[in-house]
Amino acid sequence: MGEWSEYFEDFPEEDPANWVNGIFNPELAARNRSLDHKQTEAKKSANSELNAMIVKAKSETKARSLLITEDCPQCGLQELNTYKISDRFYLCECQDCGIYGKGTSHQIALKNTAAAIGESKDWRDGSAY
Repeated sequence: MGEWSEYFEDFPEEDPANWVNGIFNPELAARNRSLDHKQTEAKKSANSELNAMIVKAKSETKARSLLITEDCPQCGLQELNTYKISDRFYLCECQDCGIYGKGTSHQIALKNTAAAIGESKDWRDGSAY
């Protein structure tokens, strides 16, 4: 026996995708699939724009929130940026190795960053906040 698609070409009434609400209607089923595809693409586009806006807002917040740059506990380079996002949220991110940590104070964020050594955490894979 050949592929399922060949079988359904020969026997379209056997294809479950050609049935709508228990009625065999391949034209309506195709139209529904096309509409679903268009809606999915529109959602992807809208989500893409929204995600771009979020990334931009986060980078702007980080740019104005830089508190200090110090030595990274993992790679040893002076690339560990600490951001004071708010009074109770601090974020440490190494610009070289990508390790990060967060906390309610600079010391806690730094401690959490050091505790993440060996966990393969990388803020560039998805922001820490």
